[in-house]
Amino acid sequence: MKILLIGSSGAGKSTLARKLSELTAYPLLHLDKIWHTTDYSDQALLYFQQVQDDFMAAHDDWIIDGNYSGTMSHRIQQADVIIWLKISPSRAIFRVVSRSLKTRLSGHNRSDMASNFKEKFDHEYWDFMKFIWHFPKNNEPRITKLIEAEGKSDCVTIIKTQKDKAKIMSLYS
Repeated sequence: MKILLIGSSGAGKSTLARKLSELTAYPLLHLDKIWHTTDYSDQALLYFQQVQDDFMAAHDDWIIDGNYSGTMSHRIQQADVIIWLKISPSRAIFRVVSRSLKTRLSGHNRSDMASNFKEKFDHEYWDFMKFIWHFPKNNEPRITKLIEAEGKSDCVTIIKTQKDKAKIMSLYS
C-alpha cells in the first residue's frame, strides 16, 4: 500500500503519518526533512525529486508526508491512497505557532524536520503564516487539479475531524 498525506501546514500530516507508519511498519518519508536540507535552488529541486523517486522505487509499501506541489504529480501517480487533511486556516496557524514555540523552548527540532532547520520569527515566518492562511484558496484548487489529472480522485480520503482520523487509523490497525 502506498499512502500519500497532504494538506496545509499544521493540519497534522506528520503526526498522522508517524502513527500510520507505527501501525503498518511501512517506511515513512517526511518531505520537509529532505527539502530543508537543501539550498532551495533549481539543482536542489532535482535532488528533492530524485530522493522521492528513489524512496518510492525502493519500497513496495510506503508513506510520504508533505505537499510540495512542484513534485506532487510523481507521488500522486504511484499512491494507492491519498489522505488529505483539511482544517481551518485559523486552526492551522494556531497549531504551527504552538509547535514553533515548543520547538524554540525545547531547543530540539521536530523529528519530521531537517536537523539544520531553524525557524525564526521574522519576515519569512510572517510570509509562511500568510501562505497557511491562503492555503485553501490558493493551493487546494491546484492540488485538486493534480489529483484529477492523474485520475486519482477516487483514491482521496478527506480528513476534517478527529473522528475521521480515528476511522482511518482503524483501517490500518
